[in-house]
Amino acid sequence: MAAPPDALRQLLCDLVAIDSVNPSLVAGAAGELAIARRLTDEMRSLGLEVHVSEAAPGRPNVVGVLNGRAPGRALMLCGHTDTVGVAGMSRPFEPDVRNGRVYGRGAQDMKGGVAAMLGAARNLVDAGGLEAGRLIVAAVVDEEHSSLGAEALVRTWQADAAVVTEPTGLDVAVAHKGFQWVAVETRGPQEAGCRGRPLRRWIGPSTPAKRIRFSVPRRCTHRSSTAGRN
Repeated sequence: MAAPPDALRQLLCDLVAIDSVNPSLVAGAAGELAIARRLTDEMRSLGLEVHVSEAAPGRPNVVGVLNGRAPGRALMLCGHTDTVGVAGMSRPFEPDVRNGRVYGRGAQDMKGGVAAMLGAARNLVDAGGLEAGRLIVAAVVDEEHSSLGAEALVRTWQADAAVVTEPTGLDVAVAHKGFQWVAVETRGPQEAGCRGRPLRRWIGPSTPAKRIRFSVPRRCTHRSSTAGRN
């Protein structure tokens, strides 16, 4: 029996209503503690074995485990509980349901995926549980900045396979490109990269092309009043 759509929608709305902006991105932001408590309660209501551990002070990962009746392989469902900031949003934590969709900060990235993980666990519980193996449902912190939660998770938990429920338009992605923070210092006139003008105009034809390459977006919504000035 599938989890009722209304119950999943309500869980998603509950999660969106919780401010979990990443404090590493926005100074003084709420962080993931409150949403971790809500997820802990949800997992316990399903009868999962719940483990809460801090990846950083006040920033807990929550892991729920559904054990099968016999040993077997383990599948992990993993999602993050933090969001980016809310600048420019008038009511970011008031979930708005329109035409079967939920709008609000984090509804897509990725509280919808986290709610779906709990919905999958509920389906298994309602169907009588697992014959063998175990399901691990992991809600981790800090994905939007340094992935402290994921790093802490893999030090303790192992699985035979994992599904990260990030939004992909329902396309299955089988690899991850990773990420890297890079600081680049340049000299010369200031220019908005989204204008699409060739960087070579500023650095000159004698600059070795192999030194660095920039990818310039075709569109940009940011406008700078000082763009192009010294």
